[in-house]
Amino acid sequence: MSQAPLVSVVVAIASPEGQPRVVVDAFGKALVDGGYRCEFVVVLDGPGTRFEQELREVSARWPLRIVRLEGGGLGESIALSAGVAKATGDLVVNVPPYVQIEPEDVLKVVKALEAGADCVATWRHSRIDPWLNQLQSRLFNIVLRFIMNMPFHDLNSGTRGFRRQVLEEVAVYGELYRFLPVLARRQGFRVVEVRVRHREEKGRAGFYGIGVYLRRLLDILAITFLTRFTQRPLRFFGYLGFGAIAIGLPIALYYLYFRLGEAKESLSDKPGFVIGAILAAFGVQLIGFGLVGEIIIFTQAPNLRDFKVEEHIEGGAESPDHKAVEFVPPPPEPALPDAVPLPDSPAANGVVAAALAVVPAEPAAPPPELRVREILPGEDSRWDSYVSRHPLGTFFHRTGWARVVAERFRHHPHHLVVEEGRRWLGVLPLFLTKSPFLGKNLVSVPYSVYGGVLADDERAQNALLARAESLGRELGVGYVELRHLEARPGERPRSPLYVTFRCDLPEDPAEVMARIPKKARAEVRCARDPQAAAIEGKRRETFGIRVTPDGSVDELFDLFAENKRRLGSPALPRAWFRGLAEEFGKAAVIHRATAPNGRTLAAVMSFCWKDTVYAYYSGSHNDVNVTGVNNWIYCAIMEWAVEQGYRRFDFGRSRADSGPAKFKKNMGFTAEPLHYEYLLVGPGAKLPDFHPSNPKLDLPRRLWSRMPMFLCNGLGARLSRFIP
Repeated sequence: MSQAPLVSVVVAIASPEGQPRVVVDAFGKALVDGGYRCEFVVVLDGPGTRFEQELREVSARWPLRIVRLEGGGLGESIALSAGVAKATGDLVVNVPPYVQIEPEDVLKVVKALEAGADCVATWRHSRIDPWLNQLQSRLFNIVLRFIMNMPFHDLNSGTRGFRRQVLEEVAVYGELYRFLPVLARRQGFRVVEVRVRHREEKGRAGFYGIGVYLRRLLDILAITFLTRFTQRPLRFFGYLGFGAIAIGLPIALYYLYFRLGEAKESLSDKPGFVIGAILAAFGVQLIGFGLVGEIIIFTQAPNLRDFKVEEHIEGGAESPDHKAVEFVPPPPEPALPDAVPLPDSPAANGVVAAALAVVPAEPAAPPPELRVREILPGEDSRWDSYVSRHPLGTFFHRTGWARVVAERFRHHPHHLVVEEGRRWLGVLPLFLTKSPFLGKNLVSVPYSVYGGVLADDERAQNALLARAESLGRELGVGYVELRHLEARPGERPRSPLYVTFRCDLPEDPAEVMARIPKKARAEVRCARDPQAAAIEGKRRETFGIRVTPDGSVDELFDLFAENKRRLGSPALPRAWFRGLAEEFGKAAVIHRATAPNGRTLAAVMSFCWKDTVYAYYSGSHNDVNVTGVNNWIYCAIMEWAVEQGYRRFDFGRSRADSGPAKFKKNMGFTAEPLHYEYLLVGPGAKLPDFHPSNPKLDLPRRLWSRMPMFLCNGLGARLSRFIP
């Protein structure tokens, strides 16, 4: 028996402008070239005699089924359902009767389904149809995203992919076929959106008839009700009812008050009173409709199924509270026959042989094959959940960091996932960076101190690294940089340039000062105390500097940029810091140190995640080093972290034996080596040497430190993109 096709392509034709031959040949070739078996189901929803000869020719080249709907004109929802009913593939792709997108992009839809998505919506990008059509479509999708809070950009696209189960459990009718991704997501299916290249658009250009806009408005109303209020009809009718009562009742009471008081005119002559009374009565009726709907939902609740079970697991472990174990007797042994043959007889030998026979154990099945792919749209929360659970996961592995990098610096992400079936076994965030100083490379993760592979075991890690290396060859990069904090199994080229500094925090904020070495502790007291006093046995001037967690992005950037210019390095753009603050909200805290006169002397942006506070970006004025403010602000951040319940403090990386590294050692921290590893992919690739320790950069650094501040900020915002 022949194996069923993997992909079924359903094409519904309702007008004589269809092009089934072109569609089948184009998508068939793309699927076969991509390594997929396929079949085509053509649904004729109308007069289809002109296509019979064409389809007969196509059937000689491709597996083809023709479904003719009696009467015709039944709509795309029915045509789609009829086509899926005749399809044999588990993965279904619905395409228009013309080549709307580039045929090769159908592979993106199929791969998304293979990767675990249940339904795939497509986003035609960039559009090539008339601007007025694009504007109308864009407004339609914006309204839908605003009303239903759905992330789809192009529900009018006629190309979709889904598993058979989706259409079996999600009922579509009328013109609701275009909302299939919305309905599937409401039902609990995993829905993603992929970008495809727009090729052709057929249909009317310009303005449509008023009936079309009215039908679209009613469709939006219907899908909004179906997705938000089918389980809560009282809320829908209640909102309308209370709104009508809130408008009508005051109007009616206003006229009634004057009628009972001074006025003698009949209320029947007051149109305002009549309108108000009608609105109030109509509001009561609407609330009654909602109550009736709630009664129907309550009585039919056992028959409703608005959910999807993703997985069902039965565990055999005993519950901790359950100590008694029910004894299950072993199966009874087979009874001996009534007449037992003598041992020397052939029959006896047969009985003994049967009793002693041992059934050979079946060979163990090989472990499932690992699959490495790129993350799909809509899987950000799943990625972040895996990073949060992994013991080596860091703040910089999160998708929020990746979003800000992509938005502010336009580096293209290639985040990899390794999975076994539907279970994730590891992740590797990667960005393709292009730089005139470093070349084209894959970095995990740019503008961060940590990154690299997170995996459950060495097998998953090796699968991710092998795919990263092959991806690097495909993209033509020099190397793949993995910014590992902890060591990973295996031998790869490493860079000893950087070290990091971390410590466990005490349980009492008062113990933070006690852990700081004597010299740094004196600096903290010098900066903190408001009056001159004897500090560590010496009479020293004190400054009364306050540290508070209410700094602004602008304050931090000005100080950070000033420090960078002093060191001769380009500063990151102000928009980068704003992007981090907007993305992470309260998880990005800016502490500032202010003098008694209100001047901000130093600022530090820290990131809070799990049990750790990462003190990351900092800056201070050059003329305040004598105040000890730099020691004091980090001491205050650690005290604040203890008060907030954090247990770890990460001081960040520094170049070994550099000034910042010595400062952190003076604060009582011990240097830990960072395990920055490299996959040398390109011909002649070597470890990067573009860093401040390189003597070749001494002259550019001195020149940069003498440039005006406005020029440093302007150039630095552009150059920092090339120094990830």
